[in-house]
Amino acid sequence: MKVFEWDDLRVFLAVLRGRSIRSASRLMGVSHSTVSRRLQAMESQLDLKLFVRLPEGFVLTEMGEALVERAERVESEILSMEREIFGRDASLSGLIRISMAPHVAQHLVMPHIAEFSALYPDIELEIDATYEVADLSRRNADIAIRFQKEPDDYLTAHRLPDFASAVYAAPDYIASHSFNGREPSGHWVGWAPKETVAAWNRDSPYANCKVQHCVLDPYSHLQAVKSGLGISNLLCFIGDTEPGLVRLPGQTKLKFMPAWILTHPDLVSTERVRVCVRFLLEAISKHEQQLRGQMVS
Repeated sequence: MKVFEWDDLRVFLAVLRGRSIRSASRLMGVSHSTVSRRLQAMESQLDLKLFVRLPEGFVLTEMGEALVERAERVESEILSMEREIFGRDASLSGLIRISMAPHVAQHLVMPHIAEFSALYPDIELEIDATYEVADLSRRNADIAIRFQKEPDDYLTAHRLPDFASAVYAAPDYIASHSFNGREPSGHWVGWAPKETVAAWNRDSPYANCKVQHCVLDPYSHLQAVKSGLGISNLLCFIGDTEPGLVRLPGQTKLKFMPAWILTHPDLVSTERVRVCVRFLLEAISKHEQQLRGQMVS
């Protein structure tokens, strides 16, 4: 009789959620070949197929579907046990994993991370600068800095100052283009493909400007706007302090996004996590004027 090991079920759930071997390997932080080998070994030991590979990805077989609920129940129990054990750790050493958006890491938080590391040299920091939402219940991260109207009910939340955004461009670009009327000559540099353009430009004073280009990487996006590729909606703490960028005229109101530092409640008593959350909350809050778009001369 086959006795399931936790690693077997981890592979199964990762392939289920990722829909491919490659995505599952990223979720687990192991190589593509490791996931493939483990899945093959698991199916061989069970003498049945758990997935069928289709053009749209890996799809569960009937036997695979029967395994999902039990595998997720085991996962929930193990993760709960890990959080409880980790939550009793009162030492100021060990690993903390922090998830945040790339531009927040690059332009705001990283100097404070260095300060924190100097104060607590025995704490290891793993920074995941990504737009993907870390699942705190599965320990994808211990701390997350996130933009959302309200935090999830099951998480412990600390409110940060609201982050303001405005539309920016290079001065020369503004001088040589029009941005109002039915057919303005100015164009947007989009944060997403044209077909997924959202309200970030539709409800601006420059809604008639077309999305001409798209640059997804935040650093490259910023450089594109500075180089005169077009106009863009940027967080004010970046746009106001970046040489070579100014706000477009005609903006009467800024947009604001609520921001939070989030942790799982099981980690509240973990001393290193608690200290790190408090440090980040105080450090980021010191920038409130810049975050809210209140330019300081």
